[in-house]
Amino acid sequence: MSLASMSGPAARYLPHQPPMLLIDDLVEVTEQRAVCRAVIQPDCVFAIDGRVHPAAMIEYVAQACAIYVGALSARDGGPPRLGLIMACREADFAVDAFAVGDELTIVATKAFGGNQMAAFTGTVSRGGALCATVQLSVVDAALAALSAAEPSGAGGGP
Repeated sequence: MSLASMSGPAARYLPHQPPMLLIDDLVEVTEQRAVCRAVIQPDCVFAIDGRVHPAAMIEYVAQACAIYVGALSARDGGPPRLGLIMACREADFAVDAFAVGDELTIVATKAFGGNQMAAFTGTVSRGGALCATVQLSVVDAALAALSAAEPSGAGGGP
């Protein structure tokens, strides 16, 4: 399966389940980035009185990163992979809030990294306007667990 042919429901590429499945669709994926679409739903876990604080975009970008990794895994015949946010290196917000019903475009672009750890720059746009930029460092949960379980002399620890 080629990356160019991958699109559709985000659930194909994520291990998440509602209510934490925030992204609706994978629009496009390449070797370096994923473009996703989400509509903020009334039952969004981050919605309070119909509004969502911009800090929630950190999770939206993290899920776009996971979709990117999941699409690469699917291309190679594998399942979605569980990842963890190691660090949010930067988060800039151009809006005070998002609203239920807002349609978002989330782009996660891989800056560097390999199978176990990677860094991404993510953007969130609403109606063509850039609303958030987030830099995340993420780790593959399963590979990190294997590395942590290695004896300290086997390349895993000090």
